[in-house]
Amino acid sequence: MWNRIKALVWKEFLQLRRDRMTLAFTLGMPLMQLIIFGFAINYDVKHMPAAVLDESRSQESRSFVDGLVATQYFDVKAHVASEAELRAALDRGRAQVGVWFPPDYARRIRSGQTGEVMILVDGSSPTTAGSAMSTAAGVGQLRNTQLLYDRMGYGGAAKPVMPVEVRIRPWYNPDLRSPTFIVPGLVGVILSMTCIMFAANAIVREKERGTLDQVLVTPVTPMELFAGKIIPVVVMAYAQMTVLFGVAHLFFHVPVAGSVLLLYLMAGLFIVAMLGIGIRISTTAQSQGQSAQMSMLTFLPFVFLSGYIFPREGMPLPFFLLGEIMPLTHFLIIIRAVVLRGAGLEAFWPEVLKLLGLSAVIWTMALRSMKRAEA
Repeated sequence: MWNRIKALVWKEFLQLRRDRMTLAFTLGMPLMQLIIFGFAINYDVKHMPAAVLDESRSQESRSFVDGLVATQYFDVKAHVASEAELRAALDRGRAQVGVWFPPDYARRIRSGQTGEVMILVDGSSPTTAGSAMSTAAGVGQLRNTQLLYDRMGYGGAAKPVMPVEVRIRPWYNPDLRSPTFIVPGLVGVILSMTCIMFAANAIVREKERGTLDQVLVTPVTPMELFAGKIIPVVVMAYAQMTVLFGVAHLFFHVPVAGSVLLLYLMAGLFIVAMLGIGIRISTTAQSQGQSAQMSMLTFLPFVFLSGYIFPREGMPLPFFLLGEIMPLTHFLIIIRAVVLRGAGLEAFWPEVLKLLGLSAVIWTMALRSMKRAEA
């Protein structure tokens, strides 16, 4: 039995070596995705172009603008002279943020009143608008605190002590770098795509080439055929995962905080589940084109409902429950726990149980489908 499996595994590797397009797809495409998405997907919206209408022309207004620029979220691209010019800068896209100081801004501050500053934000991009509004509000709050502090200490009186001091310390990703959050999830997504697509083509390719019947008339049993088809994909998935984490560490400085051995064991559970989905597709599709379409149809919900892009906590209940039956959802929780938090099995064992249960269901469906196909 093992000799026959070895022969089938060797045959798959020989086919893979001869198929240069497949090799390029296996190694080149994931690397390209990692590099492109690692750089392109970034929730830190910085250096937004801003236009300033300063009718106050005072030290106070310049100090506020300096505070905005110091955050690195705003770059002052234009100083305009009228409301019409400010509106035009926003309308034509030359600025995404407009900062408007009225003529009495400094006078009101110096007289103990409230100086008003208007921040106009291009709301066509929610991410950009949200980032601009929260940053501007933070700068305004800081400026308020400084002014209140000076006013209360005016005249030689003892300066007050702030009753509450809030210190924010983000854990696990202290610099709030997007690649640190994105890359581990991206590895899970790429593994899903590789396992489903290659396993989906495994049986269908034999059908199209007319070699499936020839293999089945040999002493090879269906289980041996399965093993011969999926073992190369497992080896390829692990190799791909190793390369991806190596590149992530070198280029994006994303270290693995937890146990690498545990990470690979958990990846094995996930790969098994993904292969079951691929085999299920392979026994149903009649051509490689059809299997590719079915794979893509299966893969896309994984990306959008697993929590890779959008937080699952904000999803409507039906979509949240649909995400629960996707292995990628639970693997993302596991991989982020190991890579970012350095957590052990005690932190995510419920996800492991769910992954095992889903694998059992998926493989039961795949084997039944295979038996129906044989009949």
